[in-house]
Amino acid sequence: MAVQLKIGNENISINIIWLRDNCRCSECYDHDNNSRKTSTQQFLKLINIKIQDYTQADNNLCIEWSDGHKSVYYTKWVIDTWTGNKIKIEPYLCFGKELEKLPAKVSYNDLTLKDCLKELMKSILKYGVGIITNVEPTLEATEKLVRFIAQPQKTVFGTMWTVGINENHKDPAYLNGPLVVHNDSTYFNESTGLQVFHMFERDVNGEGGLSTIVDGFKVAEILKKENPIHFKNLTEIEIESEYIEPGFHYKCKGPVIKIDPTTKEIYQIRFNIYDRSALPPSRVDEFYKSYAHFIEILEREEMYWKHCLKPGTVIIYNNWRILHGRTSFTGKRIFGGCYVSMTEFLSKARTLQLIS
Repeated sequence: MAVQLKIGNENISINIIWLRDNCRCSECYDHDNNSRKTSTQQFLKLINIKIQDYTQADNNLCIEWSDGHKSVYYTKWVIDTWTGNKIKIEPYLCFGKELEKLPAKVSYNDLTLKDCLKELMKSILKYGVGIITNVEPTLEATEKLVRFIAQPQKTVFGTMWTVGINENHKDPAYLNGPLVVHNDSTYFNESTGLQVFHMFERDVNGEGGLSTIVDGFKVAEILKKENPIHFKNLTEIEIESEYIEPGFHYKCKGPVIKIDPTTKEIYQIRFNIYDRSALPPSRVDEFYKSYAHFIEILEREEMYWKHCLKPGTVIIYNNWRILHGRTSFTGKRIFGGCYVSMTEFLSKARTLQLIS
């Protein structure tokens, strides 16, 4: 059952039950609390609903229903919602070394200005990276900065954390050896969304410790082009990641490459060579060959942006997209930061009307 709406020169067919289910009159929708007014019995009555009459004029769609109810819709809202015509910043899929030149640097002093905050948010949405300068190199100042976006996420590692002093966790990140680029917290049911890094102190005589960054979407894009079967395998085969320390044992299953079932676009990379659990016997050969190909692409020099974290400059990464690591180092290297959940980050992006 559908009704035809004429938009310009185009006719669009919209399901009748969907229209009634999404009536926004005060009888059907609580606009103060942004929630539906309905019951299970009311919902079941929708199945047999019919349109008695309707008119379309002055940008509004007016419907009289078979049960006597009347609805008035803003036509553009109906079309945009039905067709999925949402505000969306397309991810930039083709970067490696050139990432260093892409995101604009935003000054901390300007973040009180809405346009500057939107510029930072756009950068994270589009490139997966946000850069903020002129930040006092302390954990307190870093937290104040993060709260312009959202509240920091509390995890087993704390809310705001410091790496390089008073280590309390058994994790390779707390050592001074090299770290293969990876996504954090693949063992959480919802991996942390944003990763915030700020260097506080570095030995003047220390060597190494360069941050290494790879765009995971780009790796997946290349994999799909070079071997569609390997790409498909990594979107289908679920692997388990886990993190264990006294009092905690996290586990989560999922594919390395997550695809949106509706748009068919990549929306998350789950690559962490350290946290993988033992594989189940099903499709083992397919997984290892595909995973090896993914890693081979990661090894290519042109995929990397290498930079040195500096006091006063905060780097924010989209942990669902950007893989981060570092080279080995000597001497003291103290930095701090936090996580922000993807749920909170996207909520902020919607309030700024950057996405729908």
